[in-house]
Amino acid sequence: MSRKWLVAGGGISGLAAAQCLQANGRDYVLLERCPAVGGLTRTTQVEDFCFDYTGHFLHLRRYPSPAQVPYAHLNDEDWATVDRKSYFYAGERLIEAPIQYHLGELPDGLRQDCEKSYDERPKAAGDGTGFRDFIVSGFGQVVADRFLIPQNEKTMATPLSRLSIGAVKRFFPPPDEARIRAGFANTGERFAEYNTTFWYPKRGGIDVLTRGLAHGLTSVATTQEISRIDLNRRVATTSAGLSVEWEKMFPSIPLKTLCELTGDAQLAGAAAKLSHSSTISFNFGVRGKLPSALKDAHWVYVPDRDIPFYRFGCYSNISSAMASHGLNAVYVEVGVPGEEIDKVDIVSKTQKDVIAALEKLGWVKSEDIICAVTHVIRCAYVHHTPERDQLVDEILVRLNTFGIHPIGRYGLWDYVGMEDSISSALTTVEAQL
Repeated sequence: MSRKWLVAGGGISGLAAAQCLQANGRDYVLLERCPAVGGLTRTTQVEDFCFDYTGHFLHLRRYPSPAQVPYAHLNDEDWATVDRKSYFYAGERLIEAPIQYHLGELPDGLRQDCEKSYDERPKAAGDGTGFRDFIVSGFGQVVADRFLIPQNEKTMATPLSRLSIGAVKRFFPPPDEARIRAGFANTGERFAEYNTTFWYPKRGGIDVLTRGLAHGLTSVATTQEISRIDLNRRVATTSAGLSVEWEKMFPSIPLKTLCELTGDAQLAGAAAKLSHSSTISFNFGVRGKLPSALKDAHWVYVPDRDIPFYRFGCYSNISSAMASHGLNAVYVEVGVPGEEIDKVDIVSKTQKDVIAALEKLGWVKSEDIICAVTHVIRCAYVHHTPERDQLVDEILVRLNTFGIHPIGRYGLWDYVGMEDSISSALTTVEAQL
């Protein structure tokens, strides 16, 4: 098969790229390894419950509403604006997130320790680009050690000493002295943040976005996992035996995987220095009410290292349509170093430990769990190490010489949201048209 334009990967960035190509009358094909498109932005329905693959919320900055997202075929009346209700589990209670701006809600002794440590915080070490130094110098040693360092290390499954400040970008804004002081005083003053509100479908889960982006596409081939890429011949071969020749390729598959598929020594060598975490998302259908402390919680960060998961969330608190009346759809996320995911005993060990922890916390009783659906996200958080930028630049320059132009969060090996992934695809494709 010969196609001038090849889209590799049917997640939201790949679907957006295909929509752009189709709208411009280009001869394209989209290859997706799974039986259905959507990538990680999908929803599973199990009788009385809907589960997203993990927490996915649409934080719009470029567009005023979902209906304005290009090629997404969305209707605003199908979406709700939601005021975020997120918390940190700290001091054996739920503290409003971000915890660094609500420290006055902590028990008195712990709050005083945090405030004293903040007053005595060190200046940023070196050039201030290390993630760990950024946290300690910005918020003090106690806040760093008790909450922010363990939370982020559990999430990204790597020591923060390995990471640069590029690991967080706008998702972890610089410390604000006025806000921190107001938080210690527990004044109740509200400040605007990038994700204070977000959009979420009224029904159907985040799959509404995927279905909209897939609507009307005419050249999509599923169950076609790319197993080999011949750079010189510009031919991609799938495990099902399909070969596609391209002039321009737009891959959203993880950059590290893409480089390995080429068999190119230079690309493989650079990719070997990239790292990432995996996430195991346990979704539980639960009967009855959740504890009163969780009655409105959308998600809860869990920094305690003795608790196996880094986040607990409740889909049905975000949209009541995610579970039948009297039931709740919840999720729990566990971070694992990327290279160790195949060694994890997910069902008989990790899931068992997760449920035991939920029971100990008093959040979910094992006898109330009706069903469980597990999603393994093999590439979840890419690691912004100090060498990441140079490595990615080198890889992209070489790939571009063969007509390969990566897109999306994982194609570009970055930490961005759904809107950014879609935008990167459209910008990249339009530049090549």
